Amino acid sequence: MKLWIKLSIILTIVVNIIIQIIWAVALPKVKENSYELIGEKLKSIAVAAAHTISGDDYEKLNFNDQQIILDEKFNEIRSHLIILKNAINIKEDIYTLNLLSEDTAQFGVMTNSKLYTGEHHLLSNKIAKAALLNSFNKDLCSYTDLYHDQNGEWITGLAPIKSSEGKIVGIVQVDHSAKTVSQKISSINDFLLWLRLILIPFIILLSIIVAKYFTAPIDKVIERIDRISKGDYTKSEQIRASGEISDLVVSAERMRQTILDQQETLFMTIAELKEAIKKAQASDNMKGEFLAVLSHEIRTPLNVILGNIEILKMEIADFTDKDFSEFTEPIKIGGLRLIRTVELIVLYSELTSNSYKFSEKFINLQDIIYEILLKYKTVVNNGVEIKYECISSTSRIKADERLVLEAVEQIIDNAVKYTKEGSIKICIESADNGGLSLLIEDTGIGISEEFMKDLFKPFRQEDMSYTRRFEGNGLGLALAKKINDVLGFDLTVESEKNKGTKVQIFIPNEKLFNF
Repeated sequence: MKLWIKLSIILTIVVNIIIQIIWAVALPKVKENSYELIGEKLKSIAVAAAHTISGDDYEKLNFNDQQIILDEKFNEIRSHLIILKNAINIKEDIYTLNLLSEDTAQFGVMTNSKLYTGEHHLLSNKIAKAALLNSFNKDLCSYTDLYHDQNGEWITGLAPIKSSEGKIVGIVQVDHSAKTVSQKISSINDFLLWLRLILIPFIILLSIIVAKYFTAPIDKVIERIDRISKGDYTKSEQIRASGEISDLVVSAERMRQTILDQQETLFMTIAELKEAIKKAQASDNMKGEFLAVLSHEIRTPLNVILGNIEILKMEIADFTDKDFSEFTEPIKIGGLRLIRTVELIVLYSELTSNSYKFSEKFINLQDIIYEILLKYKTVVNNGVEIKYECISSTSRIKADERLVLEAVEQIIDNAVKYTKEGSIKICIESADNGGLSLLIEDTGIGISEEFMKDLFKPFRQEDMSYTRRFEGNGLGLALAKKINDVLGFDLTVESEKNKGTKVQIFIPNEKLFNF
């Protein structure tokens, strides 16, 4: 294949991968900013609604009375809230809550057509509960982070209702479904996908032009070197070039002069070069296993990308309205797999060289596990059951969220990958000696006793053959171990061949969030 063709293909692939990486990095920021803007808006609405309510009148209302919906003050407050809702044109419900206990609230005035006035509301979600308690106890106007309940994902704005004496008699709450933002992000993703498909012909054309421009002098140099190799040492015409290509032209001329003047020296140099190649090959044998894994994990998705690009190039000339996802989807999967492998290698390198920038905060270990399990909801093979039953009352820890997510995901990914029947059990429990213990136990293929000594070595797998049954780069457990070490956690593995594996992560007491 011609050099300019190879360069055109590489440029096309690189441009698309860069676009994908940029969007993958930007998407979390877009979501975060969107949720923050929504939260501020909801808080403002809640504050405005609280100011329209007379705290003295609200305090006199008996929400346990089923006839309260006929009360003049009740309907006056409800009317003010409805007017506010219509004025700012929001779809969400505006309603009030009365705190009965730390775990229970009571619905008050609502703008919804279906009134739940007087009904009790169990404060099951920790995020929503904490925000409500802060409004009641600390007189705070606030909004929540994104949280989950049985009805979906929500962001909530809250503001206290005060009497003339400054007493907090209730809370105004405004809910917003995160589904709206998700749908917007999804539509942007679809738009970018179609935009990239439309731009592919232009990217290919531009890549060909650039490749032709840069490879034209190289072709002339190749032609000159070819003549020299055939014994034609006559001086050729001047080649216009710059940068490294100019250096290549000069080197070719020097090579011609060297052959003419010092053929014997050249033969000696070739002999020395052959010896150097032998030494390099001996050194390469020492890195054989590493290169085998890395080659397998990078070459496989790259071949998928290259193959489908070729098909797309042939088909694009006769472009019709038919669905091209059968071509683009393998490209996407292959690219993501390649990017994922590179990301893991980079992360491991950063942790090993102590160049990783930590960002510690309080995170909920349960939320992380739920997020990971959602990815495997449709992946687990038939007959394999994931059990997530024993959950500690305390699961908030102080750590780097990215590292914790990566370590737990690597362990669960191994459990899913190597378990074809039986079950996978996940458990968060308080440790006997203090702290928290995360257990991940499977009934998979297990690990041999011989391989246990190499378990945490990077780029090592029990089956290192090219035709191995299971895909992977051999970096998962090594990365999980390295992450737990730098976080101050303790990771241990117990396993028996063909009987399963048990992985335990112990989180010391000083890393827990203690009320």
